[in-house]
Amino acid sequence: MSLTAKTTESLPATLAWQAGFIEMAPTIERYARVAFRKLAPEERDEAVQTTLAAAAVDYARLAASGRGGRAYPTTLARFAVRRYRAGRLLGSRDNAADVGSRKWRLRGRRTESIDVAAELCDSRRATPAELAALRIDFGQWFASLPVRDQRVVHALAQGERTSVVAALCQLTAGRVSQLRRELYDSWTTFLGEGAPSGA
Repeated sequence: MSLTAKTTESLPATLAWQAGFIEMAPTIERYARVAFRKLAPEERDEAVQTTLAAAAVDYARLAASGRGGRAYPTTLARFAVRRYRAGRLLGSRDNAADVGSRKWRLRGRRTESIDVAAELCDSRRATPAELAALRIDFGQWFASLPVRDQRVVHALAQGERTSVVAALCQLTAGRVSQLRRELYDSWTTFLGEGAPSGA
């Protein structure tokens, strides 16, 4: 149920900004979902929630200074999305030397989840040395792919269906199926390059 301006004015000052923000939240969330539609599902959800939190803080500041009536949801969303993309997150300083931080990724550095690489083989039969070699090889091969193909590999490794991967990467389902085969061929070729000649 939408709150009217009259209802908002009758609330205590500490709650009035919250009621105003609740009305704007669906528009801000839609804006963020469109802005982050190309991210992997788990990163997209985190980005949307971070955008909502940043927009809430900005709106609370505006309301505290008596300018809450001048706030528009799309403007709040736009600034919050820009803040997320710049790696400026709420709550703590973002250490660019931390491999898990957004600033690390923004500087062009890449990390690969051990789980994604480990899922490619049966760890019950693989030795620790084989798993380590797989992780190194997979990381090098993955880094050599174009960004779009990396998104496809990541989504497929997460178990997403072809139709979902197609929507995430703005491709047709047929093209994702073709890419699946091309990526497999690329992976086997990559492994063959490291094999001794005549093997």
